[in-house]
Amino acid sequence: MEIGKENLLVIAGQIADQIFLTRCLEEANYTATVVADGRQGLETAKALKPEVVVLDLHIAEPDAFQVVQSLMADEALQVIPIILLAAAGDMEAVERCLALGADDYLVRPFSPTLLKAQVREFQAVKRLRQEEREQAKERLREKIQHDVEIAREIQLGFLPRELPQPAGWEIAAYFHPAREVAGDFYDAFTMSQGRRVGFVIADVCDKGVGAALFMALIRSLTRAFAQQTYSVNLMDGLSGEGPAFGGRRRGAPQIGTTSLLNAVVLTNSYITTNHLDLNYFATLFFGMVDPATGALSYINGGHCPPIILGRDGRIKNTLKATGMPVGMMPDSNYEIGQASLEPGDIFFGYTDGVTDARDPWGRMFSDRQLMRLVHEPAPTAAALLKRFEMALHAHIATADQYDDITMIAVRRIPPSETTVSSPDQSQAG
Repeated sequence: MEIGKENLLVIAGQIADQIFLTRCLEEANYTATVVADGRQGLETAKALKPEVVVLDLHIAEPDAFQVVQSLMADEALQVIPIILLAAAGDMEAVERCLALGADDYLVRPFSPTLLKAQVREFQAVKRLRQEEREQAKERLREKIQHDVEIAREIQLGFLPRELPQPAGWEIAAYFHPAREVAGDFYDAFTMSQGRRVGFVIADVCDKGVGAALFMALIRSLTRAFAQQTYSVNLMDGLSGEGPAFGGRRRGAPQIGTTSLLNAVVLTNSYITTNHLDLNYFATLFFGMVDPATGALSYINGGHCPPIILGRDGRIKNTLKATGMPVGMMPDSNYEIGQASLEPGDIFFGYTDGVTDARDPWGRMFSDRQLMRLVHEPAPTAAALLKRFEMALHAHIATADQYDDITMIAVRRIPPSETTVSSPDQSQAG
């Protein structure tokens, strides 16, 4: 590095010292900025970020000790070497400043040759410190990225590798996080010894690593509690009455409704008992379908209302909230809603990352766009999700993805589509 391209900062209260130091440094082709007190010195250091600070121990408030402390406390300035200017009787003060982070000192009468040599030496020290700091930052960035990649892999492991496909049914899902890790999730699994199929879609209230950890907790709890078939005092026997049903009779319970209620109520209870202070909660839809009849029991914990589409694209049902988001309030009441899927019908659930998706000009995808897409009949559940994927990709274009996008579709296949074709028919055309 060529001498003369670097700026030095001199903080000295006496005019004679200012003149002497400036002349010495300029003779060595340095540019020196001179200030008279600690306040000006700190302001100039922040603005200039000099190569070296030459600091007189005898300056006005803030004093030299406070200046050294302030420079060492500022991440951008603590790499700058500090050379103290002292008198013979200042050794105690010198030692104190050295302990605080100063690098070296000169004693009156100052030697111009020694001053220049120290400045030159500590210029190299500063460059070395900057290199080490950048290397440390790069190592930290690499470690964080590595940890985030591991977190992403672990989180993806929570999503089902294969979705259950009971005879006469098709289940498909789409998941695209806005960041490396997400607060959305979906799940699907068999319940009640294989007689029912449960499916979940949920959205944690935040983004990033915290939401991803909370997502993993909720997913694990709902999956585990859904496998429990005892009532755990959530219902008054199996009458369909009690606090979990909001105190209203819902008629004779169906197979699996106890497990469905367990999954949501016990998850909410665990989170509000142990983690309410974190202020995390999740909107969640948990549906349970009887593959033999198409009967659908569900709990909607404050989630975007899923819809049931007829084979003609007509909206047959909107499954509105039956309770609060999970983890928001202790002792929340959750009612079990009832619906049905007839042959050809498609259940479509989504998170608000779909409707809130932004284009490069900040315009949202919106409910209107969603309705336009669902009204066009879809031959399969996968085809419906593919349609949304393409439309969202075109809408977002070059913009950053605003939120996690998750969708799930469950279709009851009409009997006409499950009939095995004869060899001649399969080769026709």
